[in-house]
Amino acid sequence: MRRGRRSVTVLVVALLAVLLAATGVVADRLREPGPLAVEQIRPPFELLRVAPPAPATPPKPVKPVKRASAPRVACPTLPWMPTASATTAAAVVPRVTVYDRPDGRAVRTLTNPTHEGQPLHALVHGQQGFYLKIQLVSRPNGSTGWVRVTDFVQTPTPYRIVVQRCAKRLTVFKNGKPVWSRTVAVGKARTPTPTGDFFVDFITDMKCCAYGPMMLSVAGFSNVLFQFGKGGTGQIAIHGTNADWSVGKAASNGCVRMHNADVWTLARMVPPGTPVKIVD
Repeated sequence: MRRGRRSVTVLVVALLAVLLAATGVVADRLREPGPLAVEQIRPPFELLRVAPPAPATPPKPVKPVKRASAPRVACPTLPWMPTASATTAAAVVPRVTVYDRPDGRAVRTLTNPTHEGQPLHALVHGQQGFYLKIQLVSRPNGSTGWVRVTDFVQTPTPYRIVVQRCAKRLTVFKNGKPVWSRTVAVGKARTPTPTGDFFVDFITDMKCCAYGPMMLSVAGFSNVLFQFGKGGTGQIAIHGTNADWSVGKAASNGCVRMHNADVWTLARMVPPGTPVKIVD
């Protein structure tokens, strides 16, 4: 009987030992988180990482846009010049009376020498009886009047000067044929050289370097300026320059600029009274 109880007790103790051992293993397993527990506690590292930006596509090279060059303006050709000589007139009296018509009313008086101290010259447009029709150095451009034949000595000249504003060119004609031509500067867009038919009213040496060695005064006036410097009247001229770079450009206040060597040659080629035609 005692043996039977003892066997039962031993069996119970063994069962309890087995149960306790099993309980310890389970507890250890619970304390060691498995893969599922780790993923539940800490999300995968890849989920916390910000995706890197996509590589930027290099921009396509931009081809420079070629600007269309301004169309080249074709300048008018040289005008036709008459082969006949022009007639100049030099005053031989100290005061010249100008009339509105032959045997007409006196309208003004010209002094000789002029207010610039230069001999009085004129371009003759015609003759009627004892009177000459001359071009005057006054506004408006191209003004004319009548004077007595006996007040002047008339001289023919084969020369004529043509200034082309577009081509920036001065050409000398002799007996209707071009014989000498040079590049010049003309008036700027806001102070253009006036166009029309004029004449050289006097030629003089220049003592101011700004206007080169010589000046050919032209009986024409600016249409926008009524004064050049101090006491000027807006009358234009052909002269040299100390701004040699400006020759060949539209750079002046209306005058025609030349290289100094060229204006020196021109001043010794043509006489006072020479017709000057300025065209586009």
